[in-house]
Amino acid sequence: MGLASDLKRLRNVECKDKCVLSVYLNTGPNQQGDWNIHLKNGLKRIGEYLEASGNEAQQKSFKKMRKKVEDELGKHRNDLARSLVIFASEENDLFETYYLQHDVETAFHWETKPVLEPLEALQATYPSTGVILTNLDHVTVLDTSLGHIDAAFSFAFDPETEEWVRFEGTASGDRMASSSSQVDKFDRRLAENLNRFYRDLAQTVEQMKGAHDWEGLVVIGEAELANSFRDELRTKPERVIHKNLSKSSEPKIIEAAFH
Repeated sequence: MGLASDLKRLRNVECKDKCVLSVYLNTGPNQQGDWNIHLKNGLKRIGEYLEASGNEAQQKSFKKMRKKVEDELGKHRNDLARSLVIFASEENDLFETYYLQHDVETAFHWETKPVLEPLEALQATYPSTGVILTNLDHVTVLDTSLGHIDAAFSFAFDPETEEWVRFEGTASGDRMASSSSQVDKFDRRLAENLNRFYRDLAQTVEQMKGAHDWEGLVVIGEAELANSFRDELRTKPERVIHKNLSKSSEPKIIEAAFH
């Protein structure tokens, strides 16, 4: 399920009394380990507030959630992204974690429901989107959310069957070594059938859009190829970007797709 579905579900979480711990923690390289101090101090302040309130039920619940958060950070302290968002509660056994590639403002909340506004703002900037990188003999479809590539699905042209072959991972577009005459024949057959291949693949992308709960599509590639693929899509893309980024880094692709 995509983030949009997660947010919809999280909006429905609410208790009569305070029961939900929301953690927004900046863990980027510029923190130089200070995130651990911010985590301890933030959780300590909530604990002290609950002790002063005398609400033993909340104290007990908070201590359980605090331990789950600290255990989560302990397991992943060496492979953290730039920020971490956690929603934890005994209500419905809630424990949702999001490792993000964008900075968030560090904050800790103990409320009757999850504090979602910062995550919703980030999701509005980087909605769940299918990003299609078009090339002549391969197409890569990226499943993105919150400005991060969650999965890559590549479709390469098989000259033997003249069909697209799907596999997970990043397509390199490399072909087996062959004579120049074989390559020329391959390129000619591919060019002659490109519209048909793109038409079939566009239908697959439309199915993926529903399966991955994408809010939109972005097509990136050299002008002729990107425009050809756009024309085969039933869903109008949010953007069509005329750049060849098939060998570019993840941050560069995300930057081009969303800005």
